[in-house]
Amino acid sequence: MTTCIPDLAIAEQINSILHRDVRIDEHDIHVSVYDGWVFLDGHVDFEADRDLVQSRIENVAGVCRITNNLTYPRLVSH
Repeated sequence: MTTCIPDLAIAEQINSILHRDVRIDEHDIHVSVYDGWVFLDGHVDFEADRDLVQSRIENVAGVCRITNNLTYPRLVSH
């Protein structure tokens, strides 16, 4: 029997992980979860940051699939 984890709990766990990791600037990252499918949207500075975010959340309980739509480089507004 598998345990159903609510999408909100998954999103909160992911946001907590991203917030605690000093290597990640999570301010421009938006996390959405629908039936365990995680969607990452927003901007990061480098491709390595994009990959780091995904690797940090791949094993979160309840995550079934990840769509990583993070783009780089982060746009700087003047």
